[in-house]
Amino acid sequence: MDFTFQAYRGYLEAIKARYDLILRFDAFLALDRPPESLALIRHDVDRRPIKALHMARLENDLGICATYYFRVKSHVFNPSIVRAIRRLGHEIGYHYETLSDANGDRSLALWQFGCHLQRLRRHCRIDTISMHGRPLSPHNNLDLWRSRHARSRLKEVYGISGEVYLDIDYREIAYLSDTGRNWDSARFNRRDRVQSDVQVDIANGRQLLGALQHKRWDKIVFQIHPERWAESRMEHFVQFAKDTGVNAVKRLL
Repeated sequence: MDFTFQAYRGYLEAIKARYDLILRFDAFLALDRPPESLALIRHDVDRRPIKALHMARLENDLGICATYYFRVKSHVFNPSIVRAIRRLGHEIGYHYETLSDANGDRSLALWQFGCHLQRLRRHCRIDTISMHGRPLSPHNNLDLWRSRHARSRLKEVYGISGEVYLDIDYREIAYLSDTGRNWDSARFNRRDRVQSDVQVDIANGRQLLGALQHKRWDKIVFQIHPERWAESRMEHFVQFAKDTGVNAVKRLL
């Protein structure tokens, strides 16, 4: 079954076998020139942080380092789990959503952003950030940095080396995301999209595995939400029901 830890291990093994370079986002953004071939593995920890820890351990067993973006919410931000993932060699980033939290008030959103960033940095280094899509919110959190002044503030005031939606050129990168519990980024996906010239037309997990095993793309971003991936059949059924319900709501928006 797809969206299980067993399936995820298979994807990772295929990536490791075919891509010599697997980077965290902080390391990628520090490069002077992007390489001809690489894989970037990214996780958005939207809920159930213990699942992120289990996934981080699986990756560590395979000698793979990834980037984990944490929301600063009471049900997500667990300092002990954040530190444990960091000790496994993974990057921790900030999955911000303050423009949505502030109902579009930019001044309040920037103040909250600084407070949350400081809270995260009490436990580990934070170099990169990624907006949280919040599909049910009318506000796009990425809009917080649209102006030139705001972008310069992000680097000069907050010490952030990059926002992964704004500071990466995805035109030659295949963006593979599990958003909406499928591999077609155009379905059930309101904001988690990038501008890429690379075609990704994957119908299911079997096709995805085959594409990775044959290295269909030279450069990939593998974007995964840990809470969506099951470690048992019962958990798989429950998560499938939840994702189906969420997708039904998205159709109405």
